[in-house]
Amino acid sequence: MCGITGFYSKTDKGLSNHNLVSSANSFQHRGPDSEGYYIKTQNGDEKISNSYIDIQNTDALKVGIGFKRLSILDVENGSQPFSSQDGRYTVVFNGEIYNFNELKHDLTEWEFKTSSDGEIIIPMYIKYGIDFVKKLNGMFAICIYDNKKDQIILIRDQVGVKPLYIYEDSNLFAFSSEIKSLLSFGSIIKEINYESVYDYLTFQNIFGTKTLFKNITLMPKGSIFIINDNTLDKITYWRYSDQNLENQYSEDDLIDRLRTAVNRQLISDVPIGTYLSSGIDTSTITSLANQTDQKFAAITCGYENNQSNPEFGLDEKKLAQTTSQELGIEHFIYLLKKPSLSDTLYKTIFHLDEPKMGYSYQNLIISNATSQHFKVVLSGVGSDELFGGYPWRYGFVSNNRIDKDKHFEWWCRVISSHETKKAFTQNSNFVNNYLARESYEIEINQSKQSNALSTIFAFEFNTFLQGLLVVEDKLSMANSLESRVPFLDIDLVNYVIGIDPEIKFSKDNGKLLLKNAIEDIVPANVLKNPKVGFIPPVEHWNEKSNKKFINQLLSEQKINDYGIFNTEYIENLKSKIFSEDYSVARKFWSIMSFQAWLDIYFGDSLNHESFYNFSYNKAYERKQ
Repeated sequence: MCGITGFYSKTDKGLSNHNLVSSANSFQHRGPDSEGYYIKTQNGDEKISNSYIDIQNTDALKVGIGFKRLSILDVENGSQPFSSQDGRYTVVFNGEIYNFNELKHDLTEWEFKTSSDGEIIIPMYIKYGIDFVKKLNGMFAICIYDNKKDQIILIRDQVGVKPLYIYEDSNLFAFSSEIKSLLSFGSIIKEINYESVYDYLTFQNIFGTKTLFKNITLMPKGSIFIINDNTLDKITYWRYSDQNLENQYSEDDLIDRLRTAVNRQLISDVPIGTYLSSGIDTSTITSLANQTDQKFAAITCGYENNQSNPEFGLDEKKLAQTTSQELGIEHFIYLLKKPSLSDTLYKTIFHLDEPKMGYSYQNLIISNATSQHFKVVLSGVGSDELFGGYPWRYGFVSNNRIDKDKHFEWWCRVISSHETKKAFTQNSNFVNNYLARESYEIEINQSKQSNALSTIFAFEFNTFLQGLLVVEDKLSMANSLESRVPFLDIDLVNYVIGIDPEIKFSKDNGKLLLKNAIEDIVPANVLKNPKVGFIPPVEHWNEKSNKKFINQLLSEQKINDYGIFNTEYIENLKSKIFSEDYSVARKFWSIMSFQAWLDIYFGDSLNHESFYNFSYNKAYERKQ
């Protein structure tokens, strides 16, 4: 929906060179429709403005809050910040509160001036205190400033759909929807967090709250941060809990919760659509949306080469078209053209702030195609982690114990533990500094549930899913598109994670409960379709222009300059790719992504015009 940023100065002088406007402008893509600012000087003078002109030359600020809006609900009147009538409370937030109309029924004493969901935050906080957040159903990152207490309160949604990044030192506390926005504050110095380097180049993900930037962290999901009197208090108000697996599965209960989740997330005053692949997740959401009165359409993106090799991703255009025709809905189909790595890789990593998860440039391109039709789209993210969509990942349990050695090695998705010495330069950053196994042990222990299998499900929810959600947020918002995730409706989540995971999958078949429940809802062809990932065709990397780009990105000089990898290791991988051995494709993509990140953020390329001038119309075309 939006982007938020802000800071609290801990010094008596305030923050003189605050760069608040630059920080907000850095994520203009998240909110191109309007902007808003709140500032408070060290002398206590306050101002709320919807123009940067009133803010940019105001120095010595105690508090500064910036906001960029993507207007979804009450397009004309829903601008932020919101403030209480007495001026004590000021609020900005990013996301959606889906049950805001329900919550309004208990706020009859409040005179609402808009039909925006965000306007309920202040009256909810006044009436219920900080526990009001437990009543919210949505995806959100919220900032409340209490002028009387001189207190900033930050709240992140239960599941972690909307990101919020934190920086703190002895002089400054700052927060933002994106890392690049924090880097706009002049006093924040860019440094590499080598522990996170190990994580990413092991798991293709970064565990916990760490980022690739030292001293910048991701605020934990389901948490509240309160800064007051220069101290930071942290509260956890939600965590993954299987509730001793006491929830009993009922087909009717599951369908009711699914239908409610989709209905809630269809609220919009702007065009809305659904992603539609050949799989059951997007087909379920699209089918349930089709049972409502809400006007919507579906969109599918496939590859230009019509490949059918599941190893590199099955093209799903025809299968999705069969589904849309049976449902009788409007359906847009796009072809993704052969990727130019020089165009897409840097643009993708720039918007991600740091590389995460698998191949992701196609997500960036798809979100741009989608934004040609909608401002809001419903996604199928989260279904696999809830319903057991990965049977091959759960076979590490025996006698209610996890074989951690084998489980860890399976999650070494990039560079395995026995490769580290030949892969990494053995300098002071890597020798006896940090092992990714330590990060794994922390997360598996923190994910502990009532039995071992449930712990594995929690581990994936707390790690793998969190990476997917960052990618979903960043690459949709890069194109001013709001992506919603009905499978992660908090009521649905609390119900499903309390069901015994043993009944969610069989050896060769995942998501049994979901498939059983939707059998009479989705078109018959959906349940017969194979499960595939949306993996791009990597053979295009061997085209002449891409090979040239790869050789430049992974040149011996660049490898040596950054001092992360051994050049011999990289040359060996390049040789395999160039000889069409794609067994190392995931590893190679991750290393290219990491080198691109180093170029962007540590090679003085952050403001390179290519990030902004990339022409998406070269990347896809609509199929008529």
